Amino acid sequence: MLVLYHDYTSPASAVAVARVHRLMREGMPARVRGTEVFGLDATLPVTVDLLAALDAMAEEAAAEGIELHRPAVVPPTALAHVVEDVAREHALDVDWRDCCYGAYWRDGSDIADPDRLRRLAADAGLPAEAVDRALDDRLALLAVRQRSAGDRREGIGGVPTIKYDRSLVPGLLPDSDLRTLAALGPTGP
Repeated sequence: MLVLYHDYTSPASAVAVARVHRLMREGMPARVRGTEVFGLDATLPVTVDLLAALDAMAEEAAAEGIELHRPAVVPPTALAHVVEDVAREHALDVDWRDCCYGAYWRDGSDIADPDRLRRLAADAGLPAEAVDRALDDRLALLAVRQRSAGDRREGIGGVPTIKYDRSLVPGLLPDSDLRTLAALGPTGP
């Protein structure tokens, strides 16, 4: 199965996730999995590379119906991925990702702030108790960080990236290529 790896502070991931979500809603089999690319518990300034990526993604983002505005900072994303894990457990991960990406790229929300994540989770329909438990659970955060480190060891150093049949390919593919990969079906463990 096609697996798209993403991180919330990547404009290319925002476009790739929106595209894959749209195709999943049309019946294409795929999974979307978050990975914390930087692995740092620090807020970073917006870089020239990020600004260039915003410009490069503007047309594709508009075609997918998403708004990409310049963020004030690049926050750590581990807690957003913790909430994504909760959302997946409740079959609300697509709703969560749509909500979180919109909050960061359209609204400029701080997606590292636990209180803001709680409000976004409520907007996405997640159960408050489960979100509270996960955000307060240091082991849930550690699990995200360990999984992300494992992803980096497997070669997923940038996002979006697609993993298919143990091969990694760029994640920002056109619809036709995504459909072709998905149509190949599962190839084994």
